[in-house]
Amino acid sequence: MSSKPFGYVYDERMLGHECKYDNTMAECPKRMKLIYERLQKDQLLSGALKIEAREADDSEIRLNHPQQLIDEIVSLNSTEKCEEYCKDKEILWTCENTNEAARVAIGGSIELVKAALENKIHNGFAIVRPPGHHSYGKTPQGYCIFNNVVIAAKYAIEKLGVKKVAIVDFDYHAGNGTFKSVKDESRIHFTSFHGHHYGSFWPFSKEYDYATNNPNTLFVPLNGTLNSEGDCVSVFHHVLLPMLKQFEPELILISAGFDAGYYDIMMEFGQGVKAHGYGHMARLLDQICPGKTIAILEGGYHPYNYTESASMMVRGLLNHPLPKLTIPTRMSGSLLETLWNILNHHSEWYPALEQRLKQLENQQKALGLDPFVFNQTLFLGAKMRVMYDDVKKNRIVRTREWFPEMSPEQISICKQKIDEYIKEYDFASDHIDPTAEQLVAQCVWDEASRSDAFMQAAPFATCLIQEFNDFIAGKRENMMICDREMYSEAVKAAVLDPHTPITTTFDH
Repeated sequence: MSSKPFGYVYDERMLGHECKYDNTMAECPKRMKLIYERLQKDQLLSGALKIEAREADDSEIRLNHPQQLIDEIVSLNSTEKCEEYCKDKEILWTCENTNEAARVAIGGSIELVKAALENKIHNGFAIVRPPGHHSYGKTPQGYCIFNNVVIAAKYAIEKLGVKKVAIVDFDYHAGNGTFKSVKDESRIHFTSFHGHHYGSFWPFSKEYDYATNNPNTLFVPLNGTLNSEGDCVSVFHHVLLPMLKQFEPELILISAGFDAGYYDIMMEFGQGVKAHGYGHMARLLDQICPGKTIAILEGGYHPYNYTESASMMVRGLLNHPLPKLTIPTRMSGSLLETLWNILNHHSEWYPALEQRLKQLENQQKALGLDPFVFNQTLFLGAKMRVMYDDVKKNRIVRTREWFPEMSPEQISICKQKIDEYIKEYDFASDHIDPTAEQLVAQCVWDEASRSDAFMQAAPFATCLIQEFNDFIAGKRENMMICDREMYSEAVKAAVLDPHTPITTTFDH
């Protein structure tokens, strides 16, 4: 246990960032407020050091964004201007208080990083919003205005003399803004675990599959649903931890989104990371960078999930006892397929990964199994991406009611599912990290694994394709930012070419 206090940031000025023209927005003030109240209730902030937030100035924001974006956000001084501004943006809303809140989120993140590097705190959590990991350059999107985690990382490098920073993003949505911001920066290692679903999930790009062009970027695309906390922690042991040990960061920043949590708002079509998994992931990162691991809040939209998950993550950063985590004897087929691809792709840069790949290949031979066939990729999102780009280009983005609100019955189901696993928490047993033999044994690639991979991935990808095809056919009124009435009018006026469905053999 460290003699230095845990650090945190919380400032109610960020609660002023609230959509005035749509009360269905899942990214809302209560997200940070409920997390803060939960950490207080669990006494996880007792003895902690509150780091005072401040508004970031233009020069700090310009570490990652042009003055053009800064000036645009400053100019949003009425509800009408705020909504109008978002008509060519992807999943973005703003309000008159956005500028202040976004600057406080950045300033608070920077100050927390400074406190860690000055040895005033041992780890920390910036409970901030608006989130940031989708924003880059002059492009705010995905609820994100400025990229908090990237600005904090670049500040540490440019202003505080840090030589290497690692960013680990376990939010369910790809950290696309972070990637765009750091992909050519060799001093930053970036990891993103994210929903991909063969490209049928936002941001509908091949770029977020496993085959990154840079040794400092690790993508873990989730093509199947309900991958567990044990599956994700296994990937840490197989790939991420060896990478970070070779990279040797002096600071680790966690993009802490909890929407991959078990029964967050996507329910059975989401991921299956139970809350204590976030605690174990945070603890493993702290072992790489003791005392210099800072979490910065990103997503998470079902309160019962994100408050439990945030509490467990902070327990991990505090090195408090955590419920025992079960490492599966066999990884989920979908994530195992991704792991094999990652090992093949990144082994040329990382000797530890090359060694692990050889161990898995030898195991296949010893079991009399066929070798894994590398680089068998599938991409389903091309037409979805074109649709989004077209509605933005023509400023016909739907700015309201992107996602249906959960019914009381759905909310009750999520709470019940989460309560069930909370009752099974086992604090009595010591958690022991898996051995190399256990890790290798969970990676057998056989007929059962291939079947699991297909069965785990097919239902949600099929659903996403069907939603797109139904929109094109006029059977859906909207598809997130795409509005049927505005789309039809644009096609009728010949300013937009009609889109075609994604075809499958089921169409014939």
